[in-house]
Amino acid sequence: MQRRYELDTLRGLLLILMTLTHLPTRLSAYSSQAFGFVSAAEGFVFLSGLVAGMVYWRAIDWRGEDWMRTRLRERASELYRWHLLLLLFLFTVGAAIGYYGGRPMLRNLLSFYFDQPTAALWAAPLLLYQPPLLDILPTYIVQLLLTPFWLVQARRHGWGRVLLLSSLVWVFAQCGGRALLLDGFNHLTGDSVPSLPLPALGFFDDFAWQLLWVFGLWTGHLAVSGRLAAQLPRRSLRLAAVGTALVYLAWYHRLLEPLLPMELLRLQHPVLFDKVLLGPMRLANFAVLAVTTGLALPWLAQLLRRVGGAALGLLGRASLRVFAAHLFLALLAFGLVGADEHPLDGLTESLMLAGTFGVMLWVALHQHRGRSEP
Repeated sequence: MQRRYELDTLRGLLLILMTLTHLPTRLSAYSSQAFGFVSAAEGFVFLSGLVAGMVYWRAIDWRGEDWMRTRLRERASELYRWHLLLLLFLFTVGAAIGYYGGRPMLRNLLSFYFDQPTAALWAAPLLLYQPPLLDILPTYIVQLLLTPFWLVQARRHGWGRVLLLSSLVWVFAQCGGRALLLDGFNHLTGDSVPSLPLPALGFFDDFAWQLLWVFGLWTGHLAVSGRLAAQLPRRSLRLAAVGTALVYLAWYHRLLEPLLPMELLRLQHPVLFDKVLLGPMRLANFAVLAVTTGLALPWLAQLLRRVGGAALGLLGRASLRVFAAHLFLALLAFGLVGADEHPLDGLTESLMLAGTFGVMLWVALHQHRGRSEP
């Protein structure tokens, strides 16, 4: 299937935003949730599901369900190997730098590992323990493994049932489903992996975040079937989506504070904006932002093409490997922050950013010489 330049470019842009958010620089305050109550992670998960839907829906027709399952298992296995390497690096080099070097960012990242090393060592490979920063790859692994189920069910029973089931799983997450299952697991095994989302379980509850992936699969199917334009809202609803996205943006950045006191609402109803559970207000914000981005995608792609579009497209075509590589660099960067946790000086920040993006581009070029990934 011919690659969609605008999707690769958009994924590359989201990779840049996530990298800026993860690196310990002053830019992270501006790159994190710059567009409202959403982060680049929501867009990245949705776009990855969309591309998977485009590729593997057609693949079932061309090569059959068995090929599709085998290919997705291979992709998940590759990501799992990256995840194990990251865990090994974090539990050895990262732990040594954090503990003996007095680096608080690494110590905080590994707080559960330092408190309960035995439980951490067996729970991490099983994806039960997910240190912050190393929590999004397990989400991708799980969603890739579940993709054959969603696609086959959609072909046999229609997307209506699939989207309903995915929505019910999201509701299960809002009701504390992950913590309930983990408590049951601890009761049966006698172990004590914490049921609280942080820090042991990371920022992504798979029961909640699968909803973005499944809607991405559905959107990808509509795109390759030539029916996506028919599903877009009518002009009046499009204008409403754009207007609502702008309201969310202004609200998040405190421009509407007298009318909509954000902090008061977030304190009274924190679950509405919860990132771990992909809360309702966060999900609604992403929905209107996704519609707005979809409407502006041709114009946005042209703009990005003129401003480093080739590099962004290259990063987007190798997005998952590039993402895994940037995590190694982010962990090393955490080791530069001293015990006083003062911001790094401007020269160090500049060298860190240049080195990180240079390595990311090198990984993308290496991948491009081999094959592009869906």
